[in-house]
Amino acid sequence: MSVTATLRECHRLRKHLKTLQEEIDRGPRVLKIQQTRLANEEQAHKDHHETIKKLKLKQRDDEGTLKQTETRLAKLEQQLLGISVPKEYEAKKSEIRQATEKKNELEEAILTTMGELEEKTAAVPAVEKRWADAQAEFKQSQTDAADRLARLKADQTESTALLAKHEADLPDKVKGLYDAQVKGRGPDAMAALKGKVCQGCRGSVTDQKAYELQGGGFVVCPNSGCGRLLYPAAE
Repeated sequence: MSVTATLRECHRLRKHLKTLQEEIDRGPRVLKIQQTRLANEEQAHKDHHETIKKLKLKQRDDEGTLKQTETRLAKLEQQLLGISVPKEYEAKKSEIRQATEKKNELEEAILTTMGELEEKTAAVPAVEKRWADAQAEFKQSQTDAADRLARLKADQTESTALLAKHEADLPDKVKGLYDAQVKGRGPDAMAALKGKVCQGCRGSVTDQKAYELQGGGFVVCPNSGCGRLLYPAAE
């Protein structure tokens, strides 16, 4: 394999390895997002059942208060029958009105709570399914992530070995510059030359440089700030 062909393959493998590493590094971030999503679903499941418990408690408390209010109201109405003094009679009537208003408010509140409780209870099967689905989805995502990581790691190991093989084929005079360039620039140390244009810096090279490269020679992009190791672009 010629020097330029070897550089082309090294460039491809280094870009591929960079992409693989980015995908591997992305795994923990994806996991955190999935864990947050699962935690949110768990909280929603917990909140739904907690709401039902609170509604039942509120209904029980309101029904207890209603019973006390009805007992007090009956007592007030009985007391009213024995009052002959107008002022006391009006005062007692005022107490009865207040107790009646409270009774009506409690009855309305109890009916509202019963409606909300019925609605929340009816939604329990859907809430349970959503929580079960969320857990199953998370478990499957973990399995898929483990399989994917294993594939990426295997590809990484294979590609690294293949890269080392190709790099070992580079002539000594090229290898030194290659090592220095890729140490600081990684895959960006190389670029294809399409026509006379460096695909890294988009600058042009001379006809002579392009001719040398096409002939299998070793060429470095001469443009200021570039210096990439060039190889002919694939046809």
